[in-house]
Amino acid sequence: MSTRFVQAVLLLIALAAFGGLACDFSFNLGQASKPQITLQAPASGTSVRDGDEVSIVSLSTDAKGIVRVELSVDGVVVRADAPPIPQGQTSFTLAQIWKATPGTHTLSVRAFNASGGASDPAFVSIDVAPSAAVLPTPVVVVPTGAPSPFSLTPLPTPLSLTPIAPSSPAVQPSATRTATRPAPTATRTLAAPSGVWATSIVVDPPNPKRGTFANFKVTFLNSTGEAKSYRWFVKIYEPDKRNSFGETSKLTSTIPPGTTTITAPADWRIGAIGDCQSYIARAFWEDPADRQVYEFIKPDQSGGPAAPFQECP
Repeated sequence: MSTRFVQAVLLLIALAAFGGLACDFSFNLGQASKPQITLQAPASGTSVRDGDEVSIVSLSTDAKGIVRVELSVDGVVVRADAPPIPQGQTSFTLAQIWKATPGTHTLSVRAFNASGGASDPAFVSIDVAPSAAVLPTPVVVVPTGAPSPFSLTPLPTPLSLTPIAPSSPAVQPSATRTATRPAPTATRTLAAPSGVWATSIVVDPPNPKRGTFANFKVTFLNSTGEAKSYRWFVKIYEPDKRNSFGETSKLTSTIPPGTTTITAPADWRIGAIGDCQSYIARAFWEDPADRQVYEFIKPDQSGGPAAPFQECP
């Protein structure tokens, strides 16, 4: 076997191997990471009435940051929402409101990351029943020939009248009027949906000094009617960053029904240098089952409360 033939065979093998690597490399380059999204509410098969405001709660995650979540009804996008951090959030819990219309509808949510990647849509089907029919006001018809309700029977003429002295003024009998007090009108009370919500975060002191510990007081609203236990903490963000700058220790608290204010552990302090720095505080909780972290949102389900503050030397 000649040396040239061996060299030609080796060259062909090398070219085939390089071509396979190149194909595999280009294939891997074409695979872009996709965000992940799950629907947390409502449950599939939920029944509501026409005109009800349905809250569609989703959780989106992506290493590059979620920048937009779209809600579609029967394949048509009805709204799109972005997180409070323009650059995106690696974890974004969102409640989107849709006003129900009669029929069976398919709702879907889809998340987009900072690189333009889109998640697979998450679907849920709900049934919307028509609102209760309004009955017409009954009309009372008086038969022809019935006596008029306004006819008066004349009183018999008295046999004698007692004269009144001219000096005495005539006294007319006063009509007795019975006042009927109207029934009290019920005052409509706006109640939060059942759940545990965060209504506000307060930083104490409002502008902590550098090197000191900051206190974060979170006000919770428990509208479930029973005490709930949460392992929660506060994350601190820089305004232009999607990942947290720091966080407090996790605290397990029993949140009773009603409004309660709890202070997070005062074990986070600022160690930055230079001029004054701006930060944002937000409240989160950890699910003990899967260790996933979720943000507490406000009762109107418009997102989580945030407390901006400054740290100065």
